[in-house]
Amino acid sequence: MPRFFFDLFFDRYVVLDSRGIVFEAAAGAKAAADQIAERLLTLRFDLRQCGGWIRVRDDRRQEIGRSSIAAEGSRLP
Repeated sequence: MPRFFFDLFFDRYVVLDSRGIVFEAAAGAKAAADQIAERLLTLRFDLRQCGGWIRVRDDRRQEIGRSSIAAEGSRLP
């Protein structure tokens, strides 16, 4: 099964996920990124104020999706 990585972008910082999580399909990883973003929206006020987001990468390190950490709950394409 493929491994997916979830990187956090906020302000001028990037926190790279070096371990990742195994999912059967990309759809599961994208849903997990949405859940992570929603959780951070609740727990980290500073992240939603700076326009933070989660980038999802596949096991080839290619970006497959993004989830916004925004008060409106909007998601990036």
